[in-house]
Amino acid sequence: MIWKKRYILTPKTVEIANKLDQDLASSEELIEIVLTEDDYNGLEKLGFFSFLNDLVNVNIDDYEDEVIVGDDHIRKVLSSIDSFDKANKQKSLLNEIRELFREALIRKTGVYFYF
Repeated sequence: MIWKKRYILTPKTVEIANKLDQDLASSEELIEIVLTEDDYNGLEKLGFFSFLNDLVNVNIDDYEDEVIVGDDHIRKVLSSIDSFDKANKQKSLLNEIRELFREALIRKTGVYFYF
């Protein structure tokens, strides 16, 4: 079975974020999570993407590219993600996603969703 690659990633610098916007960034310049179909479907079923959409007014969805940028939005996600139900098999993946948001805050970049 062929599955669609889905990425959640954070550029390592602001300059790399600019390169990413022009589709010029290499994978070595990014901190990324590659979601399997099971990962994506599990997060979707949990309502995680809807949770993020409502929280910071974005549109993360299948066949959509989206980015969460700005210290306020990133801090909001970080302060709220722990309240999201993690008592399931997605806990490890949610921890990885939280780390991407922490890196984005430290690096002054953003978290990009390529679905």
